[in-house]
Amino acid sequence: TSIKELSEDDSLLRIILPAGLSFFIFTILSYLIEIKRGTIEAERHIGIFALSLMFFPKIMMGPIEKPGNIFPQLRAEKNFDYEMVVDGLKQILWGYFKKLVIADRLAIYVNAVYGNHEQQSGISFLIATIFYSFQIYTDFSGYTDIALGSSKILGFKLTNNFNRPCFATSIREFWNRWHISLSIWLRDYLFLPLVIFLSGKIKQAKYLGVATRKWIFMVAAIMTFSLYGIWHGIGLNFLLWGLLFGIYLTVGNWTFEFSKKLRKILHINIRSGLYKMYGIAVTFFLVSFAWIFFRADNSASAFSIIKSMVSLSGPVYLDLGTIIYSIIGIGFLLLIEIRRELSPTSCLPFKTKHWFAEHLAYAMLAIIILLVGVFDGEQFIYFRF
Repeated sequence: TSIKELSEDDSLLRIILPAGLSFFIFTILSYLIEIKRGTIEAERHIGIFALSLMFFPKIMMGPIEKPGNIFPQLRAEKNFDYEMVVDGLKQILWGYFKKLVIADRLAIYVNAVYGNHEQQSGISFLIATIFYSFQIYTDFSGYTDIALGSSKILGFKLTNNFNRPCFATSIREFWNRWHISLSIWLRDYLFLPLVIFLSGKIKQAKYLGVATRKWIFMVAAIMTFSLYGIWHGIGLNFLLWGLLFGIYLTVGNWTFEFSKKLRKILHINIRSGLYKMYGIAVTFFLVSFAWIFFRADNSASAFSIIKSMVSLSGPVYLDLGTIIYSIIGIGFLLLIEIRRELSPTSCLPFKTKHWFAEHLAYAMLAIIILLVGVFDGEQFIYFRF
């Protein structure tokens, strides 16, 4: 049973669950923990404290701002900044493009396939799973761009939550690029305290021939990501999603030295373009596989989908219009992301030295949104978490 299903049956849960599992709670916990650690002093101004929690661009889906970043900005005097306002509007436009033109277009095919998993073929699920990887990224990062752009208009700089995770070459790097503020929160307040606690309790250097530090990493990683999975929902599929990432990270940690020696023997340069492409492909495959459990209605459906994908049999569900628009949207996104990955000078997609060309690009972006955007699509995916 999912949180959505429970909330439809119980009005009390509809009130309690969003309050107990929201980004709002993460922000409060961060504030209390930092006070306990002595890194900040308690805020005495009730207005500033309330605004730090209720600042509207970030309250629903983050980013989760640490007190050390948001409080000084709330206390600082604000003046109209033309450049920040313009940059904010451009970032909002880019966020709407991601959401309306790419994410909601991809959702049409993904929902049609995952919503009728018993009638779909393995190839259809393969296409839908790849599409979902881009859907959830453009959906969530699109919201983040809108939130960051809105904050800039008001004179605030929030934490950038995404750093082109499509180009991550390992699972560890993926979590350094995906939902950055929550990844940092989990690292600082859950993973590292677990590591420190277990390190103080275990004195032996090795267990079963494996260094104790690797066992500690495994326990901390699996516990952290299991809780992270449960936070998304009470279904077993969310727990399995979190467990998968804990296992991914553990395997990477345990095989690090072996991989390093193997690369040295084979004379593989980790900075080479070919090796990076290999790392990106493997990481994308592993992440996309994990998304199956996240997107499926339940664990039984997820395993049924995986079984179908292994066989790759049956007819392909073809919605040519949606597929063509989706591929063009993904291709355009990747071109922009590659450009920004090679020269990360700005969070804006069309930053150039030529005023006319830059503004023409944003004007075209607005036209594309109006002509191609899906305006009757679904809400942001992370609104339910």
